[in-house]
Amino acid sequence: MSDGKRMATNIIASWGANLVKVAVQLVMLPVMARVLGPSEMGLYALALPILALVMPLADAGLANSLAREAPDNHRVWSTSFWMLMFISCLLAVSVYGGSFGVAHTSNQPRLPQIVLALCTIFPLMGLGVLPMARMIQKGRLIAPAIIDMTSNLLGAGLGIAAALSGYGVWSMVAQYVSTFAIRVFLLNACEFYWPHLVLDFRGLKSHLGLGGSITLSKIAESAGRVAENSQVSRISGASALGAYGFANQVARFLSEAVGNSLWANLYYQSLHCDHDRLGPQLIRMNRLLCHILIPASFLAAALSPTFLPFVLGDKWLHAGWPLAIFCLTYPFTIMSNLVGAVLYARGYALIPMTVAVLTACARFAAIYLLLPYGLMAACVGVGAISILQAMGSFLASRPVIGFRISHVVIAAFWPVAAALLGFWGAFTILLYRNDIEGGLYATACFTTIYLLAQIMFDRSRFLADAKGIMGLVVRRKAKAETVA
Repeated sequence: MSDGKRMATNIIASWGANLVKVAVQLVMLPVMARVLGPSEMGLYALALPILALVMPLADAGLANSLAREAPDNHRVWSTSFWMLMFISCLLAVSVYGGSFGVAHTSNQPRLPQIVLALCTIFPLMGLGVLPMARMIQKGRLIAPAIIDMTSNLLGAGLGIAAALSGYGVWSMVAQYVSTFAIRVFLLNACEFYWPHLVLDFRGLKSHLGLGGSITLSKIAESAGRVAENSQVSRISGASALGAYGFANQVARFLSEAVGNSLWANLYYQSLHCDHDRLGPQLIRMNRLLCHILIPASFLAAALSPTFLPFVLGDKWLHAGWPLAIFCLTYPFTIMSNLVGAVLYARGYALIPMTVAVLTACARFAAIYLLLPYGLMAACVGVGAISILQAMGSFLASRPVIGFRISHVVIAAFWPVAAALLGFWGAFTILLYRNDIEGGLYATACFTTIYLLAQIMFDRSRFLADAKGIMGLVVRRKAKAETVA
């Protein structure tokens, strides 16, 4: 299969799977939020980042780095497996012990029990690293997407059933752990590797260097979120934490549903292409991201303040604007992540690692300084950091990857500007019609403004992009008909 056809197949399949995941979350999150309420959701939002703080250590960044290794080098693959198992068990014990300190700081005595149950995901993560690395190595990016979709479907079903049965925050725990368990089972069913009884850390030196940088970046992000949530809980209480955590989670999930498939394909392409093609590929993926994610996120931002309380109830009234702010700004974090995909594939890990650390520190500083002025002010500050994160990533990586900043700006400007105009149009309608019919009018208004602005001001590029996106769909459909 050619690279173009492989990319088309991988992207469309990943988007299809992610669309199902988004639909599941759109059903699950309102149900869970309505049944559990802000306090229980806030407790879960406090527990999850504690695990996320050290979750990157469970795979040591090897899932991407091992994709460079020869598949028959059993000494490296086997050593990686045994090292991952040891790290996973050590992390489970350490995180459980550390949860007592967070529980004391945030005044949540139930937290250690919840964290203990959630710690089972660490061994499960370790068991999924090797099959995932071998899939990335072969360019088999469809199977992981389908596996993620299936595990999320089954896990969400279990979580909702538990919530409706009155298990409270434990229903969220059941959903999270079962999703990981199903995922690792299916990954190993597709690409199982039987480790040998051998340990040789010399062959892991290069992998641990790159993997360590990836791990540090993820830890910095997770540590920042733990610090943010603890500060919100300490200053504003559990309800504010529930609103802040919910808005972060939804905006991040919606953005990563589109961004993760692009990241994986860009990483795979960057592993195998010539250096002079890195810049054009990055700009092309960034342009595709702007056409898909930016309008969807900006429309969600326009609808959130009006319809979130309608869907979840009045107790979630204060979460509408935080969600809108994060929907407007989180796509810029995904843009930064795409830059990281190219840099990691080429071994330039210092730049994305530095950006991740600085971003985490800046987000916490925004919370610390602005939260006394209200949750809205803090969310605006955090959102501004996401935009600065994207700008910093492109500026810092330009000499390494080789592209012009003007090309990046041109590629992103009109999709962002058109979506922003659509946002204001949709929001204006909702000021006067805050019902279902008004939501339909707002959606139609957003779509019309977005398309007209693109055709009026960026016609040639927009039509070429639309033709390219349709080409992806047609190629995928043609392949399906051929198989049938």
